[in-house]
Amino acid sequence: MLFTNGEGCWNGPDRSLKVKLRCGLKTELTGVDEPSRCEYAALMYTPLLCLDEKLEEFKQKLESMNQEKPRSHDEL
Repeated sequence: MLFTNGEGCWNGPDRSLKVKLRCGLKTELTGVDEPSRCEYAALMYTPLLCLDEKLEEFKQKLESMNQEKPRSHDEL
């Protein structure tokens, strides 16, 4: 997604944002950078881009991680 014609930077270009979308278990923004002055880049994960099979795989991995809790141990 590309957002352009934002507020002008002092002595620079209008602000803009390029968002890269990736398949993920939930919708979340994982980072924003400023590769050039007043030009921003973001990475967003969302299940909307996932194939049903990939989404099911993510859910199963998450469930197995939740079940694999560390064993308790005795302190010396």
